[in-house]
Amino acid sequence: MRGIPLVLHRFFNTLTGRIVLGGLAINLILLPLLLGGVVYLVQKNLQANFLDQVRLDAHLFAETLTQARDPDLMEDMIDDAMLAGRYVYARIATSEQDLRHDAGGEIFQEDFFFNQHGDDIYYISVPLLVGGEEGERRMLFLGYDETPIAEQIRETLWLCAYLVLAYIVAILLASAIFGSLITRPLQRLRAGARRIASGDYDHPLEVLTTIREITSLQQDFEFMRQELVRHNKELEYQSLHDALTHLPNRVLLQDRLRQAIYSAQREDRLLALFMIDLDGFKTINDTLGHHYGDLLLQQVASRIQNLLRKSDTLARFGGDEFCILLPSIADRRHAVDFARKVMAAMEQPFFFEEQPYKVGMSIGIALYPEHGSDDILLMRHADVAMYMAKKNHLDYIIYDAEQDKNSISRLSLMWDLRQALEQHELRLEYQPIFDLRSRRLDAVEILVRWHHPQRGLVMPAEFISLAEQANLIKPLTVWVLEEAIRQCRRWLEQDRDFRISVNLSPRSLQDREHPRRLMDIVESSRIPARRFIMELTESAIIADPQRAREILEDFNALGVCLAIDDFGTGYSSLSSLKKLPLDILKIDKSFIQDMTRNKDDFVIVQSTIELAHNMGLQVVAEGVASDEILQQLEELNCDKVQGFHLGRPLSAARLEYWLDESRNHSVSLTGP
Repeated sequence: MRGIPLVLHRFFNTLTGRIVLGGLAINLILLPLLLGGVVYLVQKNLQANFLDQVRLDAHLFAETLTQARDPDLMEDMIDDAMLAGRYVYARIATSEQDLRHDAGGEIFQEDFFFNQHGDDIYYISVPLLVGGEEGERRMLFLGYDETPIAEQIRETLWLCAYLVLAYIVAILLASAIFGSLITRPLQRLRAGARRIASGDYDHPLEVLTTIREITSLQQDFEFMRQELVRHNKELEYQSLHDALTHLPNRVLLQDRLRQAIYSAQREDRLLALFMIDLDGFKTINDTLGHHYGDLLLQQVASRIQNLLRKSDTLARFGGDEFCILLPSIADRRHAVDFARKVMAAMEQPFFFEEQPYKVGMSIGIALYPEHGSDDILLMRHADVAMYMAKKNHLDYIIYDAEQDKNSISRLSLMWDLRQALEQHELRLEYQPIFDLRSRRLDAVEILVRWHHPQRGLVMPAEFISLAEQANLIKPLTVWVLEEAIRQCRRWLEQDRDFRISVNLSPRSLQDREHPRRLMDIVESSRIPARRFIMELTESAIIADPQRAREILEDFNALGVCLAIDDFGTGYSSLSSLKKLPLDILKIDKSFIQDMTRNKDDFVIVQSTIELAHNMGLQVVAEGVASDEILQQLEELNCDKVQGFHLGRPLSAARLEYWLDESRNHSVSLTGP
């Protein structure tokens, strides 16, 4: 029994059920009113007709009796009418007493409307004139049976009830039928929407219905499906093509290279892969601006594209790097001849603002199957050959592992670094920076670590220079900043109150867009800008003071704290830095580590701290290696310190553990 209410509940929660329920509710409200009105009108009509007939019949009977004149004959006529069942009561009153009483002695009560006295008899009196105008006046009393009329009214009521029941059943059936006609196309639309949600955009939405609203809804869904198909095609195209040149990107090239290798294996033929890097592109980009740099890349792509067959592929890897896939070549000579054609196409100058500009290129060539049997190895070897060509100032080089094993190893490591960055194999460590006055943790310097799967730990000094050579320093810096922000956000949630310090490469000052990208990341991080410290080396600032000043002013306007790193190694003076919006000066560890033994270093550190304080700068001493150095720095009123004696670089988890174990985050003799 419990299942029936549940089924009804589910049914009435459907659109068909709601239509049925709505129709039923409307009719249950209107039908009683309609039924009551019909019954009332029928009842009043039957009663009115009955009263009219009764009165007419009584007057006609009275007139008939009057014409008889003979009282005995009148009595006989009344008896005959009674025997015929015409009346249930009839008599003629002949005296005053008779006028007031019936045969039983009761007072005669005449009815003026139907069922007035509740006795199912309608009594009426009619005057009789016996013997002409001068004759005796009498009264005719008649009683009519009201039961047939009451039966007709009851039959009418039952008939209306049956009709109402049939009407309700018909309404329910019609509502269910028409509800299903509405819900069936809606269910088809729902099924189509689910197909779209599951990623099936190929089948159009077709719903056969004449209901205008559902047709409009179907058209809207179909328009949405078509828009999704269009957007997906655009996204798919964008994910596989370079936005500037509309050439295939690295992903699409790698897929085509794999397919070409499978085909070459089946057909036992050779293929060639060319890695290209432009020479002189940076000069045009920096001199004329990015707009002309983009135009140059488009024109280079167009010139190379004109040399290709339909089966060949030209791809752009980013920056000024291109890659060409020849899926079928006759021999090594074919690859060399094609490289020469590409070089010849670059001999004609490019014109910008009516000025000619020449652009060269370095080409690395890798052949299948000689230099590798898979896409990763071929791309890696072509990349190595290209860097060898660039290093030796040659137009092109075919990959040769015996040429320079050390260079190849270094270039191979460069390729591995690119893969490590894409696959998030790098890790961050954090070195504490302490405030000497409060003896509490003030900040952590972000340091990148790379544990190579085969080579083990690769030192930052080695792979940072590789990143700068391979044009990877910008994505590396972006990754470091984003990772540091995620960790900082976690520390804020744990109520850990210290700042993060991020090193910027000198290459950051050479790109007009890269610093803006970093500032956008800081702004969108929802972390107060004052928690960020950006460190630039002294040598980077000296190389281009005007550009450095513009970048530092932008960071300063954002609220970021700015520090000059490795001060003292760039042979600059504090006076040359006074126009820059700096907050912190970090003294290089080469002066700090020997200050207790070398008087000159001590004087340099002392003078630097005093001059920096006079200029409103805070001072951080790097490379604190002993308690003796720490004590001297305190005596010299140094603001902040860092070094292995106070804390080595730690992973986030180990740093958190040490902070939890340390009392008040204060400087200890042993450090974390």
